[in-house]
Amino acid sequence: MPLFIVPLLLALDQVFKLAAIQSLTAGSRTVIPGLLDFTLVYNTGAAFGLFTGGAPWLAYINVVVGFGILYYLYRNPRLPAVQMVALSMIVAGAWGNAIDRIGRGSVVDYIDMTTNIGLIRDFPIFNLADMCVVIGVILLLLPQRRRRW
Repeated sequence: MPLFIVPLLLALDQVFKLAAIQSLTAGSRTVIPGLLDFTLVYNTGAAFGLFTGGAPWLAYINVVVGFGILYYLYRNPRLPAVQMVALSMIVAGAWGNAIDRIGRGSVVDYIDMTTNIGLIRDFPIFNLADMCVVIGVILLLLPQRRRRW
């Protein structure tokens, strides 16, 4: 079971957030002009800034759901590796943001996609934990694509 993924991604997430707090207090840093900046934002809402200021309860839901997923992984050790990795990524992402909500009262976001490509314009600022959740969900949904409706 790839449970090593959870603490590894949790540690990376917290290290990157700490680095963002320490180095981005003076504003944004452009990484790729017109595409990617690092900008420090404290998100008091849910995913991608939704429900701003009204989601302190979300941290506790994240923790409980994370333990539920870990229990599911423990009870199903023969799941396909992709599903195990995906679920582990979701737990790491949920817990990474829960640590922020409980410890800081808000989630530290720092990845700022400033693109004007197609329909994507000024995408909400996010972090590694958010990426883990999104990638984990995509990995879970990929096998569904093969099934016929």
